[in-house]
Amino acid sequence: MSSPVAGRSATVKDAEMAVEQRRVDSAYARLAEMRAEAQEMIKEGYRQALAGTKGSLVDRDAMVYQAALRAQALDAADDGLVFGRLDLAGGETRYIGRIGVRTREQEPMVIDWRAPAAEAFYRATPEDRRGVVRRRVLHTRGRTVVDLEDDLLDPSAADSLTIVGDGAFLASLARTREGTMRDIVATIQREQDEVIRAPADGTVLVRGAPGTGKTAVALHRVAYLLFRHRRRFGSRGVLVVGPNRRFTSYIARVLPSLGEDSAVLRSLGDLVPGVSATVHDPPELARIKGSQAMAAVLRRAVADHPPGAPDELRVVHAGVVVRLDRKTLDRLRTRLHRRSAGGVNAARRRVAETLLEELWRRYVEVGGPDHDPGAQMQGELALWEGLLAESGLEALDGRRSTVRTRTGREAFEANVRQQRAFTDFLSAWWPIRTPLEVLRSLGDRDRMRRAAGRDLPRPDADRLAAAWAEALSGERPVLGYQDIALLDEIDALLGPPPRPSRASSAEEDPYAAGARAVLTGEELAEGDEEAGLREVTSVIERLERARRVDDETEEDARPEYGHIVVDEAQDLSPMQWRMLGRRGRQATWTIVTDPAQSAWEDLEEARAAMEAAISGPSSRRRRGRARPRYEYELTTNYRNTTEIAEVSARVLELALPGARPARAVRGSGVRPVIRLVPEEAMHAAAREAVRTLLEQVEGTIGVLVPLPDGERWTARDHAALAAGLPERVQVLDVLEAKGLEFDAAVICAPETVADQSPRGLRILYVAVSRATQRLTVLTADPAWERLLT
Repeated sequence: MSSPVAGRSATVKDAEMAVEQRRVDSAYARLAEMRAEAQEMIKEGYRQALAGTKGSLVDRDAMVYQAALRAQALDAADDGLVFGRLDLAGGETRYIGRIGVRTREQEPMVIDWRAPAAEAFYRATPEDRRGVVRRRVLHTRGRTVVDLEDDLLDPSAADSLTIVGDGAFLASLARTREGTMRDIVATIQREQDEVIRAPADGTVLVRGAPGTGKTAVALHRVAYLLFRHRRRFGSRGVLVVGPNRRFTSYIARVLPSLGEDSAVLRSLGDLVPGVSATVHDPPELARIKGSQAMAAVLRRAVADHPPGAPDELRVVHAGVVVRLDRKTLDRLRTRLHRRSAGGVNAARRRVAETLLEELWRRYVEVGGPDHDPGAQMQGELALWEGLLAESGLEALDGRRSTVRTRTGREAFEANVRQQRAFTDFLSAWWPIRTPLEVLRSLGDRDRMRRAAGRDLPRPDADRLAAAWAEALSGERPVLGYQDIALLDEIDALLGPPPRPSRASSAEEDPYAAGARAVLTGEELAEGDEEAGLREVTSVIERLERARRVDDETEEDARPEYGHIVVDEAQDLSPMQWRMLGRRGRQATWTIVTDPAQSAWEDLEEARAAMEAAISGPSSRRRRGRARPRYEYELTTNYRNTTEIAEVSARVLELALPGARPARAVRGSGVRPVIRLVPEEAMHAAAREAVRTLLEQVEGTIGVLVPLPDGERWTARDHAALAAGLPERVQVLDVLEAKGLEFDAAVICAPETVADQSPRGLRILYVAVSRATQRLTVLTADPAWERLLT
């Protein structure tokens, strides 16, 4: 039987919940009206077009676009519209929610959590009350208030207020996780709110251990920036980068639930269009691929002659055979690469001109002009010009121009361009290449060694060649996360192909071989007699037009963003930082990191690459306009119970002696289960542990296993372990679990995780900190059982 006090408390709470429910109902009723108004505005926008003027069409587009954005924001706010209340010392009451809601008279009903008027909800403390007497957190399910908690900040001013419960923040942390991460907008602590509302003009660096809320803080900062600086960041775009696809799926609901869905979410394996990472490289291979040395290696790989490139160019003009040998061709290739600032593919037009120039020079050297039918005419013309000059006449100037287009070097080039030997050579010697083709070519050991130069030791070069020969040989290449950054680097070196030829068809284009342009490599459209009138031109005019070669290219399709958020930044390799830097040359940044989790032994190399990425163009640095930097550290562990945090702290001490773990703030009274099981019984023990946890927690359960090693821990083993388990149970390797959290976690074979790589202990530290309520560790090593107990 409950005590009278307990019964009285429940009655008071019910009454307060009823009061808040009426307020929430009013807010939802007004939200419905605002939705109807937005829909009416969309209809009105379309009615604007009936005026029949160009201006009315512009008005329509603007009105419909803005109304659609408004309707979208209102729809996103439906779940948990109101979550907080502030009672101020002057008697004012403010309700805080996902978006702002006003009455028809424009009086505030709900204040947007990002607005300055809502800051006190997060920042007020008993020491710095900011005029707040009571802060109330409302817990809703759908549109129903199911619970509330009060924080009394100023007891001396609370005579007229009813205070219900305590510990609103900690109570919210004990709620079960869903399959996707929910925002913690109602429960942001002061140190987190300082990060969210940091100035927008520079780089924000956030350090914190697992469980300190780094990811949630970064996402709330995105929503805050888009709200306060919509014109700046809304137009240029915001990119949020996570370590893997599972992680981006996990956080995908957060921004929409905060009223923002304009940010782009990508994993490190999905940043390059057209390709996607499907595997994690073994640690040693990832170290080689991600090192800064690969930038020089790839430059040499792009500059090397492509597979199948011919060793000789041979053309005939006026009966004279002209040859360029391999030595000459290599010299020309080196010179062209030094001058191809706009990208290797874009230089293809210049390549043709350079080859023609060298062929003409060689033609002259072998006495070609003596056999040139136009040379004699040129000599006679020069004689007549001399005689006329003595008499002050210049009547032959026009005739000289006409003859020059048909004789001499112009005639030589026009002839060579039309020879199949030249067009075939150009396509094979300087093809339009794709990044994947270049990377695939490095599967050849000799080619890889040439590219490695002195930047990679030969064993590392051979290891890369062997890995790519196996992974990229099939029709469906198997790409690792580091490969994506290398493909982006190659893409930057190659550049886009030249712009399509101005000629409208292969028939008209003197650069065309069949239906393909010789210089650009693009497919040409067949002539369409019904396409309309064409300009009438002579052959000579078309040749002259075609002779004009430049390096104009299509605009670079790689997007650049106004703000970039990088989560789990401590694991990014130098090459991955270079990839991000190309997407944020003028961006501001939010970088979330935990140095204790770093996957990089050479932290200085990764840190230098990060600095280069976030500092912007070198010209900007030279002008002394370095971006400001704001650094924060989150010190409170809100995810783990104190009991689970003790286990992770023991692993951290092994991984990084002397490192200080975050302070856990809530205890559950439930100790982690550490079990010693035979290695051959590990899978059965894991499934048994899952069955137990399914009865103990309502939320998600993560079964975290060692990385695939081709022996006991393979993809097939993972599938067998997961077979028949409910959807809320996920079987992941320890790297896939990075950045995620579960209500309960089962860690299999910690000794194997620790031994799999030089950073195995750090990976294990991350794994044991994933659980919010219950943790089970299964080990076959008695030493690990003693360590973790």
